[in-house]
Amino acid sequence: MNGLNAGMNPQDQMSSMDALARSVRAKIGINESVEDEELMHHVERACTEIYDLLVSSYGPRGMNKMIINPVNDVFLTSDGKTIMEEIDILHPVVTSLKDIAKSMDRACGDGTKTAVILAAGLIRNASMLIKRGVHPSTIIKGYRLALNKTYELLEHESFPAKSYEQMYAAVLSSTAGKGIDFIMADKLARNMMGIVENLDNMSEGGFLDLDENVSIIKKVGKPDIVSISGVILDERPARKDMPDTLDNPEILILKGDVSFKSAFLNSQHNIRMDSYETSVMFEKEQKRIVNDFTRKIVSSGAEAVFCEGDVDPLIESTLSRNRILLFKKLQPKDLLRLSKSTGATMMSIHDDDLCEGTGRAERVEVSKKCNEYFVFVRSHNRMISTILIWEPVRYGLEKIEEAADDALTNAAFILRNRMIVTGGGGIEFILSQMLRSYATTIEGKEQLAVEEYASALEDIPRILAKNAGMDVFDSMAQMSGYYNRGIDARIDTSGRVCENNPPIYDCASIKKLAIISATEAASNVLRIDRILAKS
Repeated sequence: MNGLNAGMNPQDQMSSMDALARSVRAKIGINESVEDEELMHHVERACTEIYDLLVSSYGPRGMNKMIINPVNDVFLTSDGKTIMEEIDILHPVVTSLKDIAKSMDRACGDGTKTAVILAAGLIRNASMLIKRGVHPSTIIKGYRLALNKTYELLEHESFPAKSYEQMYAAVLSSTAGKGIDFIMADKLARNMMGIVENLDNMSEGGFLDLDENVSIIKKVGKPDIVSISGVILDERPARKDMPDTLDNPEILILKGDVSFKSAFLNSQHNIRMDSYETSVMFEKEQKRIVNDFTRKIVSSGAEAVFCEGDVDPLIESTLSRNRILLFKKLQPKDLLRLSKSTGATMMSIHDDDLCEGTGRAERVEVSKKCNEYFVFVRSHNRMISTILIWEPVRYGLEKIEEAADDALTNAAFILRNRMIVTGGGGIEFILSQMLRSYATTIEGKEQLAVEEYASALEDIPRILAKNAGMDVFDSMAQMSGYYNRGIDARIDTSGRVCENNPPIYDCASIKKLAIISATEAASNVLRIDRILAKS
């Protein structure tokens, strides 16, 4: 920055800084210090904008947002975290809501929109109470009472998933909530359940690092999903005449290039190629070194070789004649996953005994789909899995990956904590009704805060009904009728209120985290009595 400003006169520098300050102030939306009624106006407006931005994308019938960022990257998404990350607003309240999305994503990878919508709703409802003369401290106390009661009620309404189908229903609910095709959501949910169950059975001490253990590859093509225990690479063999299927092969992983370099013979660069005899000697030594490399690879017993760098054509030809499958110019991260998947050690061609570093796979298979080559390295009893997803539209790749991430994290949560609750807005409606009954037992103005807390919870099924094209008032009346009869009900994707059969569930742990995060964020915003804008 100093280098850029070095050639500018002081007046130009001041103009540039003023322009930058105006740009930042425009994104913040505040030009001077605000307090009292103006502060509440700012807070309510910011929350309403975020609320309106997210509610139309909520649930399986929610709409997508097409986001074009400053570098012209295009995102087609309904994911709450992505939307919150990409919006270019620096208002303090919006920043607090962004922090909720980040914390929910770090903690459980899901529930970001639920938490942000609930927090924005709580703040909006609180602003209406403040306009009616209720002090923010009273509202915060009432929200704290409501949170404690909601947590207690969630504990009571939660029940353990006793079967695979109940766990699958919870994972499917999260996946379908991204608005992807139901068939694709069903495949994702079942594949992720299988992957996490397999990893959980092999884990020591019950610890799973999903980022390390699971890799997701997304490609444009006919919709399909393939998952394996092992590694999938979008690579083709070094030569077409190499084998495309190997059963129970020995695996060798090599670092760097496997080719002749002049430095092997002339490290000091003091040999001049100025005679025929020197050229012949140089060529003979080159062939000897290359043949030595080839002999070491063949004698290692490896049937599939994965190399980080380039490979000499003579070596490729010899390996092909020996029916050895070779892949070259691979990424280090892919070689690391192969190493973990097969037990092979990453070796150098200059190591004395390559046999010591070989591993083994159950099966290596090369196939071509959608005009791309893929190699499937299957390895059972290893904590490495890969899922390959094809999506017809390039802009839909991010969305399908978000659904896959949510399915994966939900499957992991459900397997570790099998407590579930009614999905489709059912649990939020139950909690809202119970909180309203609880509010009647509270004396003082805190009762009003508890009622507004209940209204914010009831917004969740209201939003689901609206996005499904239903009449919101009729829907809530039908939900109330089911509740009064003691029947669990939900908003169905078909556009009607129905009993929870076939069942849709949500992970109870994620619901708890979302409600706690939303309440804490709302309370922190309500503690603000002045926003100071330094000149």
